[in-house]
Amino acid sequence: MRKKLFLLTLATLVAVTFATSCKKETAVEPFWYTNQPYFLEKHTLYAELPIDTSCIVLVGDDFIDRGMWSDFFGSVKVIGRGITYDGTEHLRYRIGGIAKAQPKKIFLSAGARDIMHGDDNAVILEHISEICGLIKEVSPVSLIYYIGVTPLGEMTAEQVAQTAELNNSLAESAEETGFTFIDMATVLTDESGAINPAYSWNGMLLNGAGYEAYAKAIEPFIGLTALNKAQEKEVKAERFDHYNHRLSIFRSLPNSEESSIIMLGNSLTNNAPWKELFPFLNILNRGISGDVIEGIIDRVDEIADENANKIFLMTSTNDLLNEQELPVSEIWAKYESLIKKLKEEMPNALIYVQSVLPLNPKTKFYEGNNQRIFELNKLLDAAKDRYGYIYLDIASLLSDANGDLADAYTTDGIHLSATGYFIWAKKLAEGNRLIILDPNFE
Repeated sequence: MRKKLFLLTLATLVAVTFATSCKKETAVEPFWYTNQPYFLEKHTLYAELPIDTSCIVLVGDDFIDRGMWSDFFGSVKVIGRGITYDGTEHLRYRIGGIAKAQPKKIFLSAGARDIMHGDDNAVILEHISEICGLIKEVSPVSLIYYIGVTPLGEMTAEQVAQTAELNNSLAESAEETGFTFIDMATVLTDESGAINPAYSWNGMLLNGAGYEAYAKAIEPFIGLTALNKAQEKEVKAERFDHYNHRLSIFRSLPNSEESSIIMLGNSLTNNAPWKELFPFLNILNRGISGDVIEGIIDRVDEIADENANKIFLMTSTNDLLNEQELPVSEIWAKYESLIKKLKEEMPNALIYVQSVLPLNPKTKFYEGNNQRIFELNKLLDAAKDRYGYIYLDIASLLSDANGDLADAYTTDGIHLSATGYFIWAKKLAEGNRLIILDPNFE
């Protein structure tokens, strides 16, 4: 039989994916936020990403947000919808848009932030009952699981005790409320009731070992094998907690046997759902929120083990904002060192250096920094031939007439909205094609 080849541009694929996104829910907004700008950034992004009936969705707070679920279970159908600092009010607000898609399974996890906010267990349990009731009404085919609440390091002794009582109530009410209860606190805590120090260095973030234990605990309910296994290596104590924990998670992931595309940078990269934007590519998110150029240099040797044939780099925003008196020439010198090391460690990888994004007046860091960003981007563009990388001007695509990050593309003046990420992704898709073969070809 004649082979049938269909060429589909990634840009078209991305456009189709966005067009099939879920509608926003109309629930009452939460009465409180710990970090409203971050909530809006993540919530508006999730509202535009698609879910289908074959998906397994994890909806929750801190641990869900920080987990790399598609990587842990080796499937783009296992997707995270976590937002750090969320309480059950926030889950209740956003669960409707998720349930409308009628996913195969929904895993819920919240309650710790409610307790830290001062809510009593009766209120929390009422919210959970409402969440499950809405899911059953909108998507009776979805199986519901509730992951028990794990005490966080910032809790008082009274709040830790309240967490234990909440978990007991959740276990007792599971059948009546219509969910399967997963006792995660028993998995993650030690005899003192706090998170096992082997699973977290600060009691708030899970490291590679913590996520290995977490993924193993939900593995029977997910129905797929958890692939992440913690690897003990040097922890760079001079780096901040999130850096150390995220690096630990990266180390727990299996090395890619096929060629990969690595997205490398800070929070702008960290917060992007790259696997959902490009589901047919072996794309790896190696962004760390808050990272600086020297932080990336410190982990290039580990990135070199990822079998990358393409690296998309965007960094230096934090360098500029952390040291506002530092001359741009000195930041550029650091950038040069990073590029040289990437070329040395991965000589066969094609490197794409993406422009630094400008700021919007919404952020307190706005004053005076866009001129510095403009100067650095000129240096990045000018050096592309000397160092043999491809320069991508993402900044101009997301800027307004004044050269600022456009209002429509940011929630807080630094980070991107869903629309901003879609424009960025569309640019990355240019010139790349997927060849889809007819399954009946001979």
